[in-house]
Amino acid sequence: MPDTKVETVTSTAKRPGSRILIVLLLALFGLCLGSVALFSITQPVNVVAYWLGYGETMRVKVTTGSSGSSFGSDGRPGEGRVDADGRTVRLYGVDAGDVVTARPRLIDIGAEPYAYHSALRAAEDLVWLIPTALFGFPFALLLLGVFAPQRLSRVTQWLNNRSGKPGGSPPATQ
Repeated sequence: MPDTKVETVTSTAKRPGSRILIVLLLALFGLCLGSVALFSITQPVNVVAYWLGYGETMRVKVTTGSSGSSFGSDGRPGEGRVDADGRTVRLYGVDAGDVVTARPRLIDIGAEPYAYHSALRAAEDLVWLIPTALFGFPFALLLLGVFAPQRLSRVTQWLNNRSGKPGGSPPATQ
């Protein structure tokens, strides 16, 4: 009997340290999920902004043609010079010598500025909705668990009731 009391005291003594470690790991995991989700959502925002007409229209003379599309590692953007100020922008779906009308991205992430020259080329970036959903949904659940755990327990209870499986706990009350 005394051995069980010692084990209980020992296991309780280890618990606060392991709990802090779990909280820190969850915070790091949440930071990673949130960073990827925020990075991924910028591309669909850029597409919608292009479709709505945001950004100054600029005439671009393409100096280097692009190969492939913005998907995958084999596609490389082309480069062009803006006629008005001589700055360099990157574009997909262009050939060397083309002169295109383009608009810059609303949110440009990275060292090189990119521009869209057609609605179809802009629509390619809607593929970024997939990682936004894949990483944003768990991030939202993690935030919900941290800031509103009673709502998360209601969602869990609703899902358990809907699945027909017994179990779950009633919603937390304060």
